[in-house]
Amino acid sequence: MNSYSKRATLFKYLGQLFGILLFAASLNLIIVPLNLYSGNLTGIAQILKTILIENLNVRLPDGIDLLGIIMFLYNVPLFILSYTKLSKSFFYCTLVCVTIQSLAIALIPIPKTPILDDPLTACIIGGIISGYGVGTTLKYGGSGGGTDVIGLYCAKKYPSFSVGKISIFLSSIVFIYCAIRYDIEIVVYSAIFLCVGAITLDRVHEQNIKTSAMIYTKVEAIDECIISTLGRGATRWFGEGCYTHEHTYIYMTVISKYEVGKLKRLVLEKDPDAFIIFNNRLDVTGNFIKRF
Repeated sequence: MNSYSKRATLFKYLGQLFGILLFAASLNLIIVPLNLYSGNLTGIAQILKTILIENLNVRLPDGIDLLGIIMFLYNVPLFILSYTKLSKSFFYCTLVCVTIQSLAIALIPIPKTPILDDPLTACIIGGIISGYGVGTTLKYGGSGGGTDVIGLYCAKKYPSFSVGKISIFLSSIVFIYCAIRYDIEIVVYSAIFLCVGAITLDRVHEQNIKTSAMIYTKVEAIDECIISTLGRGATRWFGEGCYTHEHTYIYMTVISKYEVGKLKRLVLEKDPDAFIIFNNRLDVTGNFIKRF
């Protein structure tokens, strides 16, 4: 492994860790002190925690939050899903990320009084921090487990799905339960927190952003970078420079924004003089495969 690969790997792991800690901090420091719910599978874990403490009188030593332990346990079957249906590398990253996330949620102290007194402000700020944290973790190849794994699986199998959409769908089940048992105001503010987080997540999670690339080069071997290395299809034209009248190859392909850096690096290694145009946020219809 060369020095560039080592730096890239280190940066990837640091990005995952940063995203995990952001999510855990937003939950413990902003949302939980206001007795709000995160929604999705984290919200289910919060409900289970309440039932275990209030109805079954389950207690842990001071300084350890039961929520972190519950979140790790419900992720066990999702570890199997990520291993069998997504990828082994994603499974290992998920296992490490979920372990760190569970420890962070279990150990980050919950303030006795809310840091932000206004629930609406707390929901917006908490949602932005939470969504950015989850999106950053996914962007760097990791996962906090739970809805992330289910959302990635659905996004891979059903192109119209995104992680944010599946998160909102699953969370509606949690909020219906909370609306029946708890104060409706809690449900409303919790839903605001979730929606802000889901919108932020989809903006940060680059694998949901489709990008087209137009490559102008005099090197024919560029198609190897696109087809063999990236596993993407491409279309090639033969062009001619209007000023120089020199022969030029023109390649067009569609990738995720997550693959932009890799494509750029591969092309410039083959042809340092290549001219590349990227166009973001496309609406693609047809056989476009999401890769994770």
